Amino acid sequence: DKIAKPALPIAGLPMLVYPLNFFFEAKVKKLAVNTHHAPETIRAVLEKIEQPWELYISHEKKLLDTGGGLKACEAFLKEERVLLANADIVAGIDIERLLRFHEARLADLTLVVVPHKDADKIAPITLGEKDAIVDINRTLDKKSTGKHLYAGVAVFEPLLWKYLHKEPSSIVYTAYVSLIASGARVCAYTHEGTWFDCGTPENYHAASNAVASDAWYWQKILHPHIRTAFG
Repeated sequence: DKIAKPALPIAGLPMLVYPLNFFFEAKVKKLAVNTHHAPETIRAVLEKIEQPWELYISHEKKLLDTGGGLKACEAFLKEERVLLANADIVAGIDIERLLRFHEARLADLTLVVVPHKDADKIAPITLGEKDAIVDINRTLDKKSTGKHLYAGVAVFEPLLWKYLHKEPSSIVYTAYVSLIASGARVCAYTHEGTWFDCGTPENYHAASNAVASDAWYWQKILHPHIRTAFG
């Protein structure tokens, strides 16, 4: 009731710092963060960390969902390539490798995907040739299947802004699927390492326990600014 989900602790650190680590790795020039519930708890996390980027906090009085929330940051971010990450995931994704992958394939959009045994029952990512994504959750073809899920991390070029809506909307079904349908180059970067979606209490507790049991690994990959702020 009192704390925004990304401010909850995972193995002693706010959940937010794990995806925030991606942006340190990418050496971004600008960082936009959406807030809604208990925004002061998100600000408190950010204020503890040295900021090597220009920070913009986009507060949503009314929830805009994943698409509308990003659209609200367009004026701040629209001129360059954008790295996007959900704030409730904990993952050991090699961001530098992801960015090289995206650039080498001349992609308009690259989604990080993870293998999942129940992907076809949940929301399958359907892959074609040369890492291309041809459908998401059977939106374009009811017969589509897949063995991967969207991991909540993406890289996109300015073309994506064209397909986002200002009103509450899903980035997946407004922008991602629209890009695929338009013939744009949409690629899948497969991550087979550590990945936790903390979207439910059960998953949150499982992630916290798993990260705590492998503390050495996380201390090794987290940026010094994070380790210093919460050491």
